[in-house]
Amino acid sequence: MKSKSIIALTVLILNISCSKKNQLEPIIERLNSPTESLLQAISIVDENTVWISGHNASFVRSIDQGSSWDLFQHPTGDTLQFRDLHAFDDSKVILMSAGPGPLSRIFTFQTPDFWQENFVMSDSLGFLDCIDFWDDKRGIAYGDAIDGFPYILLTKDGGYTWFRSDTTQMPKAGRGEGGFAASGTCVTTGENGLAWVATGASGNSRILITQDYGESWKAVESPIVNGEAAGNTSVSFVDKTGFLVGGDLLISDEYTENCAISTDNGSTWKLTNQPLTKGAFYGGALTKIEDQYFAFACGQNGLDYTNDLGESWLTLDTLNYWAMSFSGNIGYVSGKEGKILRIKIQ
Repeated sequence: MKSKSIIALTVLILNISCSKKNQLEPIIERLNSPTESLLQAISIVDENTVWISGHNASFVRSIDQGSSWDLFQHPTGDTLQFRDLHAFDDSKVILMSAGPGPLSRIFTFQTPDFWQENFVMSDSLGFLDCIDFWDDKRGIAYGDAIDGFPYILLTKDGGYTWFRSDTTQMPKAGRGEGGFAASGTCVTTGENGLAWVATGASGNSRILITQDYGESWKAVESPIVNGEAAGNTSVSFVDKTGFLVGGDLLISDEYTENCAISTDNGSTWKLTNQPLTKGAFYGGALTKIEDQYFAFACGQNGLDYTNDLGESWLTLDTLNYWAMSFSGNIGYVSGKEGKILRIKIQ
């Protein structure tokens, strides 16, 4: 009997040891950035290549996992704010600048120095917020509502030409409804024509959903707090599981309803438990490693993550961050003063 007890205890200790050894956790690495501009959007191409865009008409690229960076800038000056981008490979990228009217533009850039301006907002009330692509040809851009409907642009030729999605096939917009051009993740695309748009502002807080590459849309209500400067800022999906962040951008020192999870392709959403960092989150990202979900949220007061879909939270950093993106177990975070973090889940 004594021998059996010793064996059982040894097995228990080994199991606990293996469990701790195999437990996944995110490890952050602070990277050297070539700019001090605010960096607001991230596009990961593969394990080596990542592009990040920002203010002062600038953007950066690394082809060695963030060890070194190339700095690029639009040739006409520093007035453009590149608040989103989509990279196709290590040489070609679509860049979106945000701002009222003609400051909202879409460009193609290809190294070493090829530029093409593909879209300029003609409506003085227009304001582009974010872009994403389903594949090398089909893409989407979202902006603040115009003429009482969501402003959704589509492309079928890799971003060279854009047209507005049919407003008769979408719900009407709420008064002042739009997006927050904070992290380049207020729209995200999925498989087989799925896409989700996170809206907010002026008392609105909704998710717009398409299942046919942006041809038609439906809207569902979000549990994220609403208000004049509140709502959803970022949405991300892995399979049918979605992660939504936002908050009230006017409240920096209190907790608000700012994180939610969906397990049914965005049809319904449920608030998570309260994260640790106060204030609104500007960016979020969801990834799945070995059947375990990791969700990250960043904002002006720091960076939190959960590995149990919002039941519990941990803080990774307390500095000001705006954008983040993940591909597999590798992620990047960017923010003010050119800050860039690399996160590896291991």
